[in-house]
Amino acid sequence: MNELSSEIPPPDAALLDLGVILGQNLAFGLIAGRCSAAQAESLFRLRDEKLYKKCAQTWDDFCRENLKISRVEADRTIRLWEDFGPAYFELSQLTRISAETFRAISPAIQDGALHYNGEAIELNAVNSRKVSAAVAELRRAIPKASPESQKLLHELRDLGHELSLATRIEKLDKCGAGLVAEFERISSDEGLGGARILFNSALTRVRAELGRVAAANGLP
Repeated sequence: MNELSSEIPPPDAALLDLGVILGQNLAFGLIAGRCSAAQAESLFRLRDEKLYKKCAQTWDDFCRENLKISRVEADRTIRLWEDFGPAYFELSQLTRISAETFRAISPAIQDGALHYNGEAIELNAVNSRKVSAAVAELRRAIPKASPESQKLLHELRDLGHELSLATRIEKLDKCGAGLVAEFERISSDEGLGGARILFNSALTRVRAELGRVAAANGLP
């Protein structure tokens, strides 16, 4: 790697060296659920900027030979970084959490802190026990998915498949109606309780995003 680094511009060589060093312990981090935000960002840059080509012909080869992990594991880590940014990895350093659970409680995570019961708990090692307890409570408060919402999720996934534009719009219209119905079902659920802050945040975010898309298309 040292010989190769001397032939590569310093910034790229430094990142490649860092990637290999991270790769030596990344496999253990993935197994333990403790991949850091820095590791994930480095993987993202190595693949996105195609810096791996300085060392290997393919991303798959680079993962196996240099990072000592599979391409599937590397891509999974990168996907989490793309979907959630550093917040997911900062939280997973403190407590085990699935992508699905993080997606559900993400409205409660702002500015490096987990907001729960009126308290902003900073995501650091000192607060690891408090963070774990709060995540456990939030997880228990997540409403169980109804058969209708599960069907809606399947239909939303189908939108990305090779369908005609007209069919996609028809399915989107149906999914939109289903989404509104699911929000109404959850809002009237007697067990909403502690998940109210998550519900309100999700509703606010969806309303804002739909408003943005409407404005971009000339709608009031």
